[in-house]
Amino acid sequence: MFEDTNELLQKIPLGEDSFLEFKEVEIKGNRVANPNAESMAGECIAFANAYGGVILLGVQDSGAIIGIPPDQLAIVQQWIENICQNNCDPPLTPIITKILLPDANGNPVPVIKVEISKSIFAHATSGGLWYHRVGSSKQKLAPQALARLLQQRGQGYIFEEKTILQASFDDLDAELYKKYHELRQLGPIDESLLPLSDIFVNLKIAGREEGKILPTVAGLLMFGKAPQKYLPNAVIDCAFYAGALPDSNRLINATQCIGTIAEQIARAAEFVKRYLELPAQKNETGRDEFPQYSLRAVHEAIVNAVAHRDYFITGSSIRLWMFNDRLELTSPGRLPNTVTIATLYAGAIPFRRNQLLVGFLKEHMSPITMRAFMESRGEGVLLILRESEKISGRKPLYEEVGESVRLTIYGRENPNRN
Repeated sequence: MFEDTNELLQKIPLGEDSFLEFKEVEIKGNRVANPNAESMAGECIAFANAYGGVILLGVQDSGAIIGIPPDQLAIVQQWIENICQNNCDPPLTPIITKILLPDANGNPVPVIKVEISKSIFAHATSGGLWYHRVGSSKQKLAPQALARLLQQRGQGYIFEEKTILQASFDDLDAELYKKYHELRQLGPIDESLLPLSDIFVNLKIAGREEGKILPTVAGLLMFGKAPQKYLPNAVIDCAFYAGALPDSNRLINATQCIGTIAEQIARAAEFVKRYLELPAQKNETGRDEFPQYSLRAVHEAIVNAVAHRDYFITGSSIRLWMFNDRLELTSPGRLPNTVTIATLYAGAIPFRRNQLLVGFLKEHMSPITMRAFMESRGEGVLLILRESEKISGRKPLYEEVGESVRLTIYGRENPNRN
């Protein structure tokens, strides 16, 4: 980040931002007197808990480059190394480099550049404070935001296993579970040996809370009678526009897919099937069809969106928008932990957010494909890329947009359109 000094010199006059922090260092004797260690640790972990960034030691808040006396560089470097190791929990391993930048008179002065990467862990200061970077400053993480960060980075409680206190055991559809059990050919359920409530607890479909057996988030999503009663944003919002932009004047149809995740996937896939173009051209023996999308790839994309979205995020649903030239599928939640856009394209997914839901989808048959919703081989993204590019000639685009992941699948051009 800012490896080019010229790029850094262009950024400094613009001031601090989400990726750049300035710190003037005051040294007394053989130690750094200001800033204090706890405050500096907060700056470091704020970047690590967000998207990474650079701290320039020897630059005032105004952006004035004052530098660090050469004979005190070792003191400052040792100070920041100790903070990252002893005042950050877990410790940070930044890249620390000494560079020369021009002061107000154009004279080169030493500055210490501390580069902190986005971490795979959630970090706190040794004083027990949690921060993240928002704009040009560190801010304390509110309890809900902290819970989300811990969940995203695999350190906190698992949200899909959380019990829904407002719900009851009767909100789970026992018959739906029994049908699923039969499809897996596990034999009959003998409730005289083990009550269904205990089976649900063992499978984390339900949990025990203050003497009651209550559905979990995953339990409602898989076997709930009306999941949206308690999880109103756990839906897929579908829309079809007669154009290339989300213009309400050209909105042909909008529908919300509700129910269990299996029902949502099936309804969303049917929505796409209803509105995709299927042009054809005559040949000597009949006709050739040119579908706009690979339905197999679209189905896989919907399954992935449902399986991997962040259900902890409230006020946001999965969005499936169809346009005349593309399909956009937006899933709430940034990529979790070590997953990056690059690992998506490589087909290597080392961390999955909702293990229970993924396991269920691997064992449950889709009424669309008549195969398991998710294959065990972990080739879903590669299938989406391969099948879609074969149809349109363009590779689908994955991108992080705010707190969501958006997949764009491009449609085949209609061969009959002039």
